[in-house]
Amino acid sequence: MSIALTALVLVIPAMARSVGERAPVFQEDFESDSLEWVERGFPSVSRKNHFAISEDEHGNHYLRVESAESSSARGVYLSLSVDRCPRLSWRWRISNTISSADLTLKERDDAAARLYLVFNEPSLWNPFDKRILVYVWDEAGPTGRILPNPWLPDKERVLVLETAASPTEAWVDESVDLGRDFARAFPGESPGELEALAFIADTDNTRSRVSAGLDDLKIQCEPRARAL
Repeated sequence: MSIALTALVLVIPAMARSVGERAPVFQEDFESDSLEWVERGFPSVSRKNHFAISEDEHGNHYLRVESAESSSARGVYLSLSVDRCPRLSWRWRISNTISSADLTLKERDDAAARLYLVFNEPSLWNPFDKRILVYVWDEAGPTGRILPNPWLPDKERVLVLETAASPTEAWVDESVDLGRDFARAFPGESPGELEALAFIADTDNTRSRVSAGLDDLKIQCEPRARAL
């Protein structure tokens, strides 16, 4: 349901975090249910996911989503420069991949877990002209492939990080360079500010079920070079 992601971002309350000199500039471990994380559904999907702060077998808290023929997102508003702060890390887990999903087809565009990064407009003349980079846990591979989203092929790119070959019901650590991945996804373009991040499980098109977890999000800055 990526076609509605821009609308989702526009209604998230403006709770921007200032970018300071010390890294990280953003981190979330879900040890408490932060009010800054806001859930939004999509007008074309009647069934919403269920989000909650859950506890794993080690007593650690994380954001859990249950998706049953449904789709909705929980997101947080940000305001930071990817040029200065490109390092994003997190860990996630899923119960299962979705065997009938196909990221190239609108009617099968589902995934067990997606992490959306929304960048503001590259053009000052059109404030709705977003760019969206999505890290996804897909059924198929190969890892590292980048695809245009079938709903928004000019504005959204999907980067496959994990597949059915990855372990389920186990935490998998991720670390990415947002600037590098944006350049691969949108050749010749420069990212605007990163303005929102959202977590989604998506099962409405394939009429499937999945649970997924997200934890230990962190965005870090690169140290500034010292003047000689």
